[in-house]
Amino acid sequence: MFISFIEQTMCKTHLLLLILCLLLTLTNSAKISSCIPNTPCKCLLTEHSFILTNCSYSLPDLPIFNSNTAINITKILARNALNRWPTHLCKYSNIQILDLSGSYFHSQSIDFSCLFQLIHLNLSNTQLKTIPNFQKNFCKNLQILDLSDNQIEILDGNHFRLLNNLIALFIQNNPLKQINHFEYLLSLSRLEFINLISSNFAMPIKKPLRVNQWINLAYKWNNTNKSFIIRTNTIPLQSIFPNSNQFQLISLDLMKIIFKTLSKSTFTTLLSTPKCNCTHLQNYQHIFSFIDDDQNLLPLFQSSTCLMPDGIIHARLFDRRTLTDLNCLLLEKKIQNSCSILDYHLFLHLFIFSFVLYQK
Repeated sequence: MFISFIEQTMCKTHLLLLILCLLLTLTNSAKISSCIPNTPCKCLLTEHSFILTNCSYSLPDLPIFNSNTAINITKILARNALNRWPTHLCKYSNIQILDLSGSYFHSQSIDFSCLFQLIHLNLSNTQLKTIPNFQKNFCKNLQILDLSDNQIEILDGNHFRLLNNLIALFIQNNPLKQINHFEYLLSLSRLEFINLISSNFAMPIKKPLRVNQWINLAYKWNNTNKSFIIRTNTIPLQSIFPNSNQFQLISLDLMKIIFKTLSKSTFTTLLSTPKCNCTHLQNYQHIFSFIDDDQNLLPLFQSSTCLMPDGIIHARLFDRRTLTDLNCLLLEKKIQNSCSILDYHLFLHLFIFSFVLYQK
């Protein structure tokens, strides 16, 4: 027992020594100073990272170090630091992580043409009014893009079509008014998450995806186990699909792939919810009835709604009770009964007509 106590004490001592060595190494490798004269900025410079703090928007540009230091930097964090887009950014050509959140860029020209290694870019809360130019192939490695809390009004999927490695797009808390070419976002092979929570109450998609576009996506998603999570409070699920009467043009197997891929998404809406329509409800629920694995409990089927005739109640698009509350089943029976009566009268008239001809 005494030996065991000594072993435990030695282990703790070794652990403490290791922690102290690590702290000494970190302290020696980092240089904290007021690296920019006449500013309140504090700088933390390590071998591979550069962090600016306490700048309070006082900088027109990033500081310049010698070329050997700058070329080794892979991470820059300069939050609330800049009052315009930094022209010295290209000095740090090997940046992988760039966080300029909280700076002030507004409508300025933003140039990424020298950042070929960029993986994570944070431009949240920088007063941007438009999507930066990602249409050239210089950000091909970008995986995480944060454009949240800005002043962006139009989201055009065409701006992102070359970001083939993008995994997550954060664009929440923008006053988005319109989405164009949503199909380009859905087509990005690695994109798994997009946050579209908007500060506006309504955000129409300019055009829903066409039938052939959904078919192409389903083939692309097949056998990939892809999960595409969309978070939105303004776009109803129905707005990204063609009219439900065209669902029959997409095979059931492909529709199952589409709904399974989107099953973890939430399409929660307040003011832009489409009205409940018996035909549309039946078409959606026909597809839903073939979805496996109790997916009615997943977010997509819980959040997708239509608006009842009273203009207040949001009823679930995939809930059988919505058909009952809207009297769709009763209406369907009336139509069937009417058709049966019509068929009976038609048959009777044909019989009488045939009998009269026979008598002649």
